[in-house]
Amino acid sequence: MASSSFRKPSANDTLVRGVILALIGLVLLVAPQFMSDTPLRSLFVQASVVAWFALALGLAFVAKDGLRRLRQRDGQ
Repeated sequence: MASSSFRKPSANDTLVRGVILALIGLVLLVAPQFMSDTPLRSLFVQASVVAWFALALGLAFVAKDGLRRLRQRDGQ
């Protein structure tokens, strides 16, 4: 039996997800520069591939939302 608690994603969900992912990627990339040499810093350095992926995916979501808004504006 399907649950009726699921909602249709709003128009701003893509933008919010994109901004959050981009911020996570930036924090993971920049944080090791300000940390002392600890095991936590080495963990952040090892996560650089994930950080670049999060940054790229976040920017893609933001671009997708921007294109959607541009097409809506041009259509009206």
